[in-house]
Amino acid sequence: MIIMPLHEIRETIQLEGSTTNGILQMQKRIEIIPGKRHTINFVDFFDDGLNGQTNQSNDFGYQVYVSTYPIIMTDNNFHVDGMKTGPLAGDDLVLFKANSLSFATEIQSTVSSTPNVIRQEFPNQFLGSSPTFNFYTPQLYFTVIFTDVSRSGFSKNVAMSLYMAIESTDCDAVEYGMGMLSEYNQNQAMVLRSQGITIDQAEIIGAMPMWQIGGIRPQFMSTNSVNTLGQQWYYSQAGYGEGEEMSTSTQIRSGLSAARTMAFGVGKAFGSRADQIPDWFKAIAKPFPGLESGPVRVQFPPLKFNDNGNTLMF
Repeated sequence: MIIMPLHEIRETIQLEGSTTNGILQMQKRIEIIPGKRHTINFVDFFDDGLNGQTNQSNDFGYQVYVSTYPIIMTDNNFHVDGMKTGPLAGDDLVLFKANSLSFATEIQSTVSSTPNVIRQEFPNQFLGSSPTFNFYTPQLYFTVIFTDVSRSGFSKNVAMSLYMAIESTDCDAVEYGMGMLSEYNQNQAMVLRSQGITIDQAEIIGAMPMWQIGGIRPQFMSTNSVNTLGQQWYYSQAGYGEGEEMSTSTQIRSGLSAARTMAFGVGKAFGSRADQIPDWFKAIAKPFPGLESGPVRVQFPPLKFNDNGNTLMF
């Protein structure tokens, strides 16, 4: 049995910084073994405590990233208008993301009820306690980003700790090179990525015609006052001794042809309204062989042939 080497990484960021545009980003690069495929077996971070905050309303949030390349801020909002965010947790660039949001009383009702601090991690502790993501790039970036609702100037004394358990496995040069190129391209395309589409109700209904009319097409009843197209043939299942006027096979086949009439437009019933033949006539004909195609020869299997050699079926 081959035992793969497991590397434990413990890193910290302790730094005081200030900003004038509402975004404060601190970053640390972590070197790891090159030429291998790395698997994250466990990851966790700890907020060692914040002080030195100067924004008066205390409405700020921070995001913690572990990524293969430096984090680039996006124009997306982080929970509250005015607070910018980095890439989403599900982005291929991101190996771990955690965030915490602290908001003032005046905006508390629009974000959440008590408590006034929201904390999230991806992967969560349950998923993060088992192998999750693979990567090849021989460095990691430990990044902490602070954003402020008012986008005003503030300062923070940051103290964050990170723990990671990484399993490194040998791989050939082709796999390693393709993995490096893939992660590099993902990083370059991150700010251009736009996934998913916006679909409004009209487009969904348009793709499902039945939804426009409540889920079912309207139907109509047939009449048994005439028998030109087999309107009475469906009574043929009533049994012996009944007094219905029966339809001929020719009339039945004409009725089935009318039942297959195409219906155009929303809300139009299937079948032939002019002949008062609904489409459900087709379903009743199925148990009776020969109604749709014509009479089947009594002698079966058929043994008569046309002059060209084709077998006669009717």
